[in-house]
Amino acid sequence: MSLKYDAVLDYNDQSHTSVIREHYVFLLEELGVKFSGLVDHLYSKEVLSAVEMEDIMAEMTSFRANEKLLSALSRKSPQQFQLFLDALDNCGQRHVRDIITAGRPDLPRPTGNISVFRQHERDIY
Repeated sequence: MSLKYDAVLDYNDQSHTSVIREHYVFLLEELGVKFSGLVDHLYSKEVLSAVEMEDIMAEMTSFRANEKLLSALSRKSPQQFQLFLDALDNCGQRHVRDIITAGRPDLPRPTGNISVFRQHERDIY
């Protein structure tokens, strides 16, 4: 299923770093980095390098893994942050995307529904 976006990132803008900073505590507590497939997805989309992926997954706690992911994302381009937002949808964490993009016309928001499979997957976990 393809998603349509209401806005397009201005790729000369660094607004994604302000989103990370603004929602840092929420993201530390809510991201499901270790068990959701999020890191694998970001690696497959070339957002994270093999070294970054290994460093994140080597962390003993989800909190520390989230810290490492957020640190890595803050150094990425706006295009790569867009891929992170897409990965949240694909990994059953659309609620996280919805919260961090709410009220931000500079960040794209998906329109349409996630697939039935993803909805069922999210309901299980």
